[in-house]
Amino acid sequence: MHKKYRMSLSLNVLNHLGINLYSNIPAVLSEIVANSWDADAENVQINIHNDEIIIEDDGCGMDSSDINNKFLYIGYQKRKESKKSKKFDRMYMGRKGIGKLSMFSIAREVEVYSRKKLENGEYEVCALKMEIDKISEAINKENEDSNTISEYYPSELDIAGCDIQDTGTKIVLRKLKKLTTSLTGEYIKKRVARRFGIIGDNFNVLVNGEKVKISDRDYFHKLSYIWYFGEESEKYVSSCSSLSFQEKRSDKIEYNGKTYKVSGWIGSVDASGDLKDGEDNLNKIVVLVRGKLGQEDILSEYSEGGLYSKYLIGEINADFFDDDLLEDMATSNRQEYRRDDERYIALKSFVHTELKYIQGKWTELRNESGESKAVELLPVIEDWVTTLQGDDKKYAKKMFGKVNQMIVDDDKKKEVLKYSILAFEKMKYSKNLSAIDQINAENFEVFKELFMGLDEIEETLYYQIIKERMEVIKKFEKIVDDEDALEKVIQLHLFNHLWLLDPSWERVEGSEYMEKQIKNALNVAFEKLTDEEKRGRLDIGYRKSAGKHIVIELKRAKRVVTTEEMVKQVRKYKSAIIKVLTETEGNNFSYEILFVVGKPIDNDDSIEHREEVAELLKVYNGRIVFYKELIENAYRAYQDYIIANQKIQPLVDMFNRLEED
Repeated sequence: MHKKYRMSLSLNVLNHLGINLYSNIPAVLSEIVANSWDADAENVQINIHNDEIIIEDDGCGMDSSDINNKFLYIGYQKRKESKKSKKFDRMYMGRKGIGKLSMFSIAREVEVYSRKKLENGEYEVCALKMEIDKISEAINKENEDSNTISEYYPSELDIAGCDIQDTGTKIVLRKLKKLTTSLTGEYIKKRVARRFGIIGDNFNVLVNGEKVKISDRDYFHKLSYIWYFGEESEKYVSSCSSLSFQEKRSDKIEYNGKTYKVSGWIGSVDASGDLKDGEDNLNKIVVLVRGKLGQEDILSEYSEGGLYSKYLIGEINADFFDDDLLEDMATSNRQEYRRDDERYIALKSFVHTELKYIQGKWTELRNESGESKAVELLPVIEDWVTTLQGDDKKYAKKMFGKVNQMIVDDDKKKEVLKYSILAFEKMKYSKNLSAIDQINAENFEVFKELFMGLDEIEETLYYQIIKERMEVIKKFEKIVDDEDALEKVIQLHLFNHLWLLDPSWERVEGSEYMEKQIKNALNVAFEKLTDEEKRGRLDIGYRKSAGKHIVIELKRAKRVVTTEEMVKQVRKYKSAIIKVLTETEGNNFSYEILFVVGKPIDNDDSIEHREEVAELLKVYNGRIVFYKELIENAYRAYQDYIIANQKIQPLVDMFNRLEED
C-alpha cells in the first residue's frame, strides 16, 4: 500500500550528534568501553599509539546483520529487544544508540573488525571502514539538494586483517584530530577508572597492557573522612588508607511520595590542594548511572556551600535515573541530566540534606583534630600546650580548630599558627581569650582585626627583620678597617638592601625591564667618561623603592674622586635617566643618584668642603654616602631599636623556636 507521508533521517544527524558529540579522548573511550560492557565482554584492551588508538574486546561480536541493523543504525535502541545482556545479565548502559558516533569527535577514520559465533556454530567476520571526509561529502550533497536524503556506504576491508581469536570487536581510530603523544597510559587508566564503577570482577579494562584498578582513580588515599550510603558502599572504605573518620548514611531518598535508592560516598581531604590533579579539579561530586559516569558534577549546584565544600569529593550512583519504563533524562550531549526532571530534583534535595549534615560534622572533626594537625606542622606547639591550664587550654583547642578549617596550604597554615600563638599569649595576659570566639574561618576580616591591635606581635615580627639587618651590619663592622674586604661585602649587599642607604627604603620595587633600560642608558653615559673616571667605578645598580627611581654607583674604596669628576658624572647620569623615564612614565617621576665612596672628595674632609660638594650635586638630584658613615648610621639606628625592645624577649624566644620548627 502506497504511503502518503514519510519521515526520513538526514545524514546531518550524524554531523550534529556524532562529529561534535564529545571533545576529549577519555569521554570517547568511555562510550566504546560501555558498548563492550553491553556486549558481555570480560576484557577490553585499549592501546594508545602516536597515530592511532585501538580498542578490542572479547564480547559477543557482531555479524553483518548486527552491523547494518544495530551498529550502523543511528538511534537503534537495544533495550526494546531485551533489558539485559544475554550472557552476564548486565543492565545495558547504552540507550539511544548514538554514543558510538562519538568516535568521529576524535578520529577522521574508524575501522571496525568483529567476529561472532552464529547459531549453527560457524563464525562470521566483518570488517569495514568509515571515513569522515566521505561522510561530509554526502552531507554537503544533501545540503545542496533539499530533496536528497543521502546514504553513506562504509568501505569493506579484507577480513584477513581481523585477528580476533574467538568472538569480539576491535575498533581502530585513525587520523586522530588530537595528537596522543601526551596521553600516557597512566593518564588514560586514571580517566577510565573515574568514569566507571563496574571495573573489576568479570569486567576488566587494560590500557597498554596494564589493568585498570579502583586505586587508579588516585583519590581514595587522600580522603581523611568519608560518608558512604548503605552497606553496599562500605566497600569503598577499604580503599581509603588515610581515614580518620567514616560513617554510614541512609541510601534511601524519600521525595514526593516516592522512594529511590542510591549508593556511593562523599569524602573530605585534609587540604584543599589535594583536590588539584594537574589541570583537573577533583572538588566535585560525580553522578554515575548503571556504573558509568553520567554527569561530571552536582556539587556545583549548591551556591551556599561553606569552606568545608572546598575539601569535598564524591561519587553518587543513581541508577533510578535510567529507568527503562520512564522518559530518558539525559540531555542531547549525553553528558548531564535534565534539571527539571523530578528524579534529578529528588537527588539534588537528597545531596543538599547530606551536605548540610556533613558541614556540621566536618567542622566538629576539624576542630577536634586541630591540635594534632598543628603539632604535626610545628612540633614545638606540643611543648607550648603543656604549659596551659584550664580555660587557657580550652581556648587554645578552639583556636587550633579554627585555623584547621582555613583553606590554605600547609606553609601558610604554619605562618598563621605562629602568629596565632603569639596573639594567644597577648590575649592571655590581657584576659581577653574569649575574643577567639569571634574568629570565623570564613570571615578573614574578623581574624585580621583581632591581630591588628597586637602591638607586641608587630614588634616581634619587626624584631625578626631588624635581627636579620643587624647580622648584615655586623659583617661590615668586623671588617671596617679592611677597605678591600669592606668593598666586596658592600658590593654584595648594597643593591638588594637599600635600607643601608635610607631606612625608609623598606621594599625594592620595579621590574627587570626597567632595570635593563636604565642600566643600558647609564652605560652609554659611562662610555663618555675618561678612562681615569671609568677606573674609579666598582659597580653600578638601579632599583626602585617607595616610588623613587634610585641609581647607585659604588666607587672603589681607596680611590679619591674629584669634585669635577663627580659633577661631570652626575650630569651625564641625570640626562640618561630623564630620557628613559620620560619615555616610560611621562613627566611624573622621582629619582635620586647616589655615589658611595670610601675617601673624602678631593681628599678634603672639612665640613665646609663636604657641604659645598653636596650643594653642587643636589642640583642634579645627586648625593654622596661614605662607606664608614653608611655602616655607623645603620648600626646606630637599629641598635637603638634592639635595646628599646628587649622587654618582648620572651615572645621573641618563642618565635625563634617556632621558626626553628
